[in-house]
Amino acid sequence: MPCIPKITWTNQSVESSLFRDFRVDANAEITNRLSRDLGFYPQSETSLNSLRLRVNPLQTLKPGGYALTVAENLVEVTASGLAGLHYGLSALKQLIWSQGGHLLHGEAVQNPDYENRGIMLDVSRGKMATLEYLKDLASFLSDLGYNIFQLYCEDKLALKTHPLVGSVTGAYTMEQIRDLDAWCRDCFIELQPCIQTYSHMHGLLRLPGYSSLSENDDMYSMAAGKESVYLFLEDELSETLPWFSSTTLNINMDEAFDIGTGYSKEESEKKGKGGVFLAHLRRVADIARRHGAQTIVMWGDFVAKYKDQFDSLPPNVIFADWNYHPQEHYPSIDLISEMGIPFWAAGGTSSWNSLFPRVYNSCVNLINLSSQAYSKGAGGFLVTDWGDYGHMQPLGLSLYGFMVGAQQAFSAKKIDTADFEREAWPLVFLDPRVKEGFRLLMDSNLAPDLQQGYKTMSLYAFFDDLFVGLTMRGNKTYPKLTREAFLFMTGKGSAASSLLEEIIQEEVSHKWQFPDPSWEALFGDAFIREMHLTARSIDFAGRKGLLSHDALDLLQDGSPNQDDLLVIINRIKALYAEFLSIRREFVQVWDMRAYDKGMDGCMGWFDKAGVQMGEAVKWLSAQISALRHGGQVDRSFQTYEAGKNYKILWTADFRNLWDRTYPWQ
Repeated sequence: MPCIPKITWTNQSVESSLFRDFRVDANAEITNRLSRDLGFYPQSETSLNSLRLRVNPLQTLKPGGYALTVAENLVEVTASGLAGLHYGLSALKQLIWSQGGHLLHGEAVQNPDYENRGIMLDVSRGKMATLEYLKDLASFLSDLGYNIFQLYCEDKLALKTHPLVGSVTGAYTMEQIRDLDAWCRDCFIELQPCIQTYSHMHGLLRLPGYSSLSENDDMYSMAAGKESVYLFLEDELSETLPWFSSTTLNINMDEAFDIGTGYSKEESEKKGKGGVFLAHLRRVADIARRHGAQTIVMWGDFVAKYKDQFDSLPPNVIFADWNYHPQEHYPSIDLISEMGIPFWAAGGTSSWNSLFPRVYNSCVNLINLSSQAYSKGAGGFLVTDWGDYGHMQPLGLSLYGFMVGAQQAFSAKKIDTADFEREAWPLVFLDPRVKEGFRLLMDSNLAPDLQQGYKTMSLYAFFDDLFVGLTMRGNKTYPKLTREAFLFMTGKGSAASSLLEEIIQEEVSHKWQFPDPSWEALFGDAFIREMHLTARSIDFAGRKGLLSHDALDLLQDGSPNQDDLLVIINRIKALYAEFLSIRREFVQVWDMRAYDKGMDGCMGWFDKAGVQMGEAVKWLSAQISALRHGGQVDRSFQTYEAGKNYKILWTADFRNLWDRTYPWQ
């Protein structure tokens, strides 16, 4: 019986009952507070079926846990608090919907393993999700059993004291955050502020008048120890923390690679980098606590690097140990647990730096990390969804990772992914073609050498130079992609694209019935369009790579004539037309769930790639001219000037002021 998190039944019989409507048996406080949940259940005073809801403080259940009983004409949900009743009703909703109202009689007790179960969504490096999407997402996450939601903000909170912040790429206002905060509370979710206070601060430091806050000329990290930095953070936290009802703040402070390289160099030589980092942490924590933060969460980089500084940590600091690799075992979890300090674990959706999420990677990561961390005493589990290099991936494609993470956060026992797919997919993939398309796109990432750490080379291939690009030459870090890899990609992408195109042309979404409007908004038409865009992009990247191989084989190993080169030119032109069509669809899909501001970074990559395809045609035309005048083709590409300095994504020069998506290597 599909349900996320999966219910473990006891005393379940072969008898079943059909529940079409209900007579709700609960006090007014419960019915009023859970009115949104109860809206799913058709109610009739004359119904024989009773939906009994009870809060029993004596019930031996954890916070958020619930007991569920199904008998003849009766469904009973009992919990020690309203949150538990909510999770019980959410699970029951999924069961009734997926089983057509037929429920087997039985009993179940569900207790969440992790007290803190959260999602962190990056809204700072490209896609800034709309308020409407965030509300739908919060409702869905709550149905899955999450109770924490964080929006990763570098420069995404609109400050009255600093109006330039977010003026170019967008920022959420006080009214929007308070609106979302109230919505999340109704969903039994805590909207926790997640504000970067050290590194990754390029969005701020590259604004006029703010570069003086930078550690060095790269304008990546703030200058630890500089008084003007703390004056800014005082302004920011004093203004924004009251927007949130939560008293927990994630101050981030991850990947401070350049500590001690500029302003803090002299102090680092005296105290060590760990001492400088700790002093900055203490200053920020003091500011945050003055303005309402009681618990401080930060990324766990500090743990491994500066173990000698732990005796001087400020109180109530929780380290989130992050790792997104598909490992069987995570040594950092062992280390942090042995130190006896409070910690959470953080896995990821593996959606970033990829055309389609690395789902197989993500499943192994989320399952193994959550299981090990729980056994070592972690107090929470976060599923992160980052937006590196412009947040190219559609927002909805991370939803599946959230589903896997929800199961692991509520019950940290390792799940079997095949069983999970069998039970979870029918809840959200209502057309068999969607299931097949999703599988094809999952498999597209399995092409040889395509996955490299936190990056998938299909994304790079999409924008790469045709002749001398990274995917065609490789280096010590990223292997050259073979013809077989590109064939694999285009096979999976084209097959998925055809299936999804059928659905779009049929306009069948009105026939789909999801459990509630939020699920429909997330997995209906918009989700199909996101998958379709991705399928087309993967197919395009594969065909572009095959064209590159054909061109290089001809130019370097063959004896091309003018017509041979004209064939290559016309194939490039045909690809360019497809490229422009995908670019238009990219904008349309972006607009479905995110605000326009912030799109400029991605459009810059598109524009550069389009120009580069034109440069390849110009160079080929020059080779034709050389042949006409009795010359030879430049087989070594020495005259291909356009390819020598073309860099994109994670090989680009992130010190230039134009790029705001990810400025530091």
